Order: sequence, then C-alpha cells, then structure tokens
Amino acid sequence: MDYVDDFEDNNPFARPDEEPRDRFESLAEETQAQEHNSENVEPVGEANGADQDLISKTDLRKLIPERFTSKYSLNIKLVSIERNKPENPILRLSVRVHGLPKFRQREYDDVRRTFNEVVKFNKYLAVSNLEVFVPVIPSSTTSYPTGGEDEKKQLMFVWQEWFNRITSNPILIRDEEFVFFVENDFGYSVINSNRKSSVASGLMRKTLKQLPVPYDPFQELAEFRPTIKNAYLLCQRLHRSLDKVSKSEKQLSIHVYDMSNKLTVLSQFETTHPGMKNMWEKLGKVVQAQSDLLLVESIGEMGILGDGIQYFVNDFYEIKEALTNRYLIMRELLQAEAQTNSKHIHANKMKNKASLDPIKVDEALRSLEYASKVQESLNLQVKRISGEMLFEKDEVVDFVEKKFKSLLKAYSLHKIDYHRKILKKLEAIRLDVRSVDERGGLSRLNRDNLASIKHNLLQSQAPSGDSWSSRTFRSLEKEEETKQRTKSQISSLQANSVDAKNAASLLGVATF
Repeated sequence: MDYVDDFEDNNPFARPDEEPRDRFESLAEETQAQEHNSENVEPVGEANGADQDLISKTDLRKLIPERFTSKYSLNIKLVSIERNKPENPILRLSVRVHGLPKFRQREYDDVRRTFNEVVKFNKYLAVSNLEVFVPVIPSSTTSYPTGGEDEKKQLMFVWQEWFNRITSNPILIRDEEFVFFVENDFGYSVINSNRKSSVASGLMRKTLKQLPVPYDPFQELAEFRPTIKNAYLLCQRLHRSLDKVSKSEKQLSIHVYDMSNKLTVLSQFETTHPGMKNMWEKLGKVVQAQSDLLLVESIGEMGILGDGIQYFVNDFYEIKEALTNRYLIMRELLQAEAQTNSKHIHANKMKNKASLDPIKVDEALRSLEYASKVQESLNLQVKRISGEMLFEKDEVVDFVEKKFKSLLKAYSLHKIDYHRKILKKLEAIRLDVRSVDERGGLSRLNRDNLASIKHNLLQSQAPSGDSWSSRTFRSLEKEEETKQRTKSQISSLQANSVDAKNAASLLGVATF
C-alpha cells in the first residue's frame, strides 16, 4: 500500500530512512563551518593591531554601521533653566535634527523637560544600549548656595556638556526613544519602559561578580576595566578628602572670625597709644574679611573641584558596570557554546542508534537548531559590544583628560584669586602698621640701627602684573576679549571676501 506524500509514515517497525542521518550531518557540517569561520577571522588593523582579533574590518562595518556614516546628526542646546520644585528644575531645550528618520520636524525651539524626566531617559539609554558607555547626567544640586548665580552657571555648563556627549554618539541618536523625548508634550515619560536589561541584576549579579572573569581576547578592554575601577576608587577617596578639607576650612573661618572680634575688643582697651589702637582696628577688619574669603574659598573649592570629581565617580561607575555587563554576556556565550556542544553530542549519539524515533529526532533537531541560533546571536552581540567599546574607550580617555585639565586650571585660578585678594587686603594696612610711631613702628623690629625707614607703599597687585614678577597678569576677561576681537576680525574678513556687493564695490573703485 502506497502512502500519500501529505501523510507521514509513523510505523515504528518500518525500516529507518537515511533522511534523519542526512539532516544531522548537514547541521553538524554547518556548525563546524561556523566555528571554522570564527577561528579564521582577520584581526582589526585600524583599531588595535594584533592584540584585538576576532573582528575583521568588514565585520566591524556590518556590526557597527553607525560608526561609518556621517548622514545623521542631532544637536541639543540648553537655552535656560527654569525654577520648579527643589532638585527638579525645568530644562528648556532647543533641538536641531539632520537626516534622522521618524522625526517630523528639523527644528524644535521650545522643548521643556524636568530634571527627573531627563534622569529617566538617561537610565533608559544605559539599559537599552549595552555597547555604549552612556554618560551620567550631573546632579541638580551643587556645592554652591542653592538658587545662586554660581550654581546656575555650573548647571548650565555641565548639562550642556552632557547633552553634547550623548548627541555626539552615533548609536544613541539612532535610538527610537530620542524621537519621543524630543517630540512629546510637557510631561514626558519613557515610552519603551517595558524594555528591561538583558543581563543579570540584583542578587544574581552580585553572585556572578564573584566568579572569575572569562577569557577576554581583547587585551585593551581586559586592561581597561581594572584601570576604570582604580580610577573610580581613587576619585572616591579624593572626593572624601576634599570634603574633609572643605569642612575644616569652614571651621577655620569661624575661628578666624572669632579672632577678628578679639582684635576689635583689643583696640578698645588700647587708650594710651593712638597708633596701636588704629592698627588693631584695621587689622581686625582685615582678619574679618579674611574669614569671609576663607568661607567663600571653601565653597568654591568644592564647587569647582569637588563636584567635578563626583561627576567622574558617577561616570566611572557606569563605565565599570557596562564592562561588567560585557563579561556577563561573554559568560552567557560560553554557556550557550557548552549547551550547543552537548546538544550536538546528543544528536550524534541518536544518529548512531539502529532505530530512530522520528518524534525524538525532530525534537533533538529543533533543540540543536535553537541552541545554535542562540550561540550565534550571543556571538554577534559580544562582537558588536566589543567593537563599539574600542571606540568608546578612546573617547572616554580623551574626554577625561580634557575635563581633568580644565578642572585643575579652574581650581588653580580660584586659589590664586583668593590669595591675591588676601594680599591686597594686607597691603592696604601697611601704612597703618608702619606708622604706629614716628620711627617706623613694627617695621623696625630687629632693625634698631636704622634711624628712619623710607616706606615703599607701592601696590604689588597692579593691573599690569605683580611687582616681583616680570610676567604680566593675564586675566580671563582680557583673554576672552582678545578671542572675541579676533573672531570678529576673522568673520569680517570672511564676510568681505564672500560678499559679492563688497567685491563689486572694491573692483569699481578707481585706484589712480
């Protein structure tokens, strides 16, 4: 009796066909070919040379196409910060879009988002883009007094810097959530909030961190995580030390203010010598001004350097966790490879049996095919994450270097300005100190052989520079004026060279 082709012959006593064996052999050949191709991949020449293998140039372009195109750009400008609830101000943004799909406009002039909404958007970017070192948005609270001009200037600067960093990343701007973040009305919430992280979290994450790190063929990334962790711990210790120094300076300012009050009381008891009374009064005022300057200096020190170090702490922590996520995915890949090998061994054992059960054969084939697809997917994911993190690593190192230099420069200028103000206050009372009596007062200490002393009361802090230095004082305002003047000159020259009317008028002027 002949069977119709549409029906399957499930007779267990029938003679086994050769088809299952062929399917086993073809699937085994495919997996072996994939393993052979993965072993014979040319290393990346541009990125890191022989140390970073397993990713060829063509694979890199396929895995990270966003890195090799300049068609898309997104620019977000922080226009102003509006007052709202404490620690939750409103950010008024201006957005310019070029080439990105799904945006309905090219310009958005009045996008208003609260700080908490931006924080939620930041967390979403970190969860949905595992291959990117997503920067952390700086906190809405600073070391400066709340609501002051210094706090507003710092928030404007650091938040604009954060927007520049996320919009300069070609992968983040292609995220669909950016469209909702820009185009939604006031009261934005993350649309793709149901998307969860594909890596372990909570207690499982802490447990997996205790296991040894899997082998990393990318040497630069293997060395980068310990470096970032050491920098994270070092910045934490540095911030704690700066906090202690700031608190000590605040306590010192209180004691200095107490000393100024005692000097003022001392001047009231000085009744016999008018020169000494005048000197104690002036010195008490100077010491009081010094206590105020010391308090302002401690606040400015934490605002400039302390907040910057805290920003590094948060940023380094996210980078460390992103590298940890990569290791967790690599461990999942090893487990998937082991599972695929076990499925392959099970299939080979089943193939060598004398009689085959078609149901078990199909089940084994499906499980082997599924395991192979999972392994291939994780392999591509690890390659994409590794390739992108090679680019991200160089960008992070460059940004940290420039940021740290700017912080040290601002901190040094702040300390110099503080000491200049103290010196100026002390120089203002030099004449009062030297004129305590007719013979020079306290300036004649240990100089009794001099009958009279000529007082040199020239100010050391002149606009041209310090009196003891041959270098002129380069103020930031003068540097800014010079830069603006040069920019205006260059723009005027370019305008004159480009403008057709000016060119025609110049050509029409007689030169004789």
